[in-house]
Amino acid sequence: MTPGPGMIVQGRWFLTPREALEATREGALLVDLRAPELVEMKAFGVQECLHLPHAGLDRHLEEIPRDRLLILADTSGVYTKGAAAALEAAGFPRLACLNGGMLAWDQDGLPVDTDPDALLHGDCACVMRSKKTGRTPGGPVKAPSILFLCVANSARSQMAEGLARHLFPGLRIQSAGSRPSRVNPFAVEVLAELGIDASTHTSKSVETIDPATVDLVVTLCAEEVCPVFLGKAERLHWPIPDPASDDPSLTSEALRHRFRQGRDTILAKLQAFGAERGLTRASGSAHPPV
Repeated sequence: MTPGPGMIVQGRWFLTPREALEATREGALLVDLRAPELVEMKAFGVQECLHLPHAGLDRHLEEIPRDRLLILADTSGVYTKGAAAALEAAGFPRLACLNGGMLAWDQDGLPVDTDPDALLHGDCACVMRSKKTGRTPGGPVKAPSILFLCVANSARSQMAEGLARHLFPGLRIQSAGSRPSRVNPFAVEVLAELGIDASTHTSKSVETIDPATVDLVVTLCAEEVCPVFLGKAERLHWPIPDPASDDPSLTSEALRHRFRQGRDTILAKLQAFGAERGLTRASGSAHPPV
């Protein structure tokens, strides 16, 4: 099979979920790069699938056939391009990436194999927690330390950090970005409207975050490419449009409105997260700011 359907982006061949499913029926092999626990919770419903976590891909090259088209898939498309580059360098001739990963596959209503004891959480349908392992017997889910990521660590992730620190005072909360810049003054302003002081916040690079300090990563990017975090953390994706804008036609009040919308969306997601995880006042709070 040679490139025909799909699209070429920066030299990489991307297939839509439906194109990928059809390709597997014609002999292509889906290579699932997700962590084993995610595969166990929800797997691609195809006849044949090779599960190789992206972190150890280089150690399993001998397990991968070289005479078939390989369709690389993950949660949302974060790791497929890097995996394709590594396999290409290792001499694999026929590679494609699943555009949008499991999230897009699931949203298109394509076949999946799901653990009947899995509990869906978050907005990302590809991230699941097993009822068997997600909670301690008779108790709440372990309260995680949380890292919020966006590109500039300027607006969304900064507001998420401020809100989460207020809602969950017993948890370790951090934020960072792939291209850190500065904390947007409108983010500080709209948090102050809720009594949250973010005036001392700084913009940080994801490369400065110690993976050992992170249990849960929440990416907030929508139209941009999400930052990559290499730690072994649980992942959630809350796509929120960037309230910041260089559009000269937007007035200060229009920008405040955009930031308030982003703030309120993040707040609602955090409140739902706190209720879902059973966070109490001892380890955090699911109550809104006042």
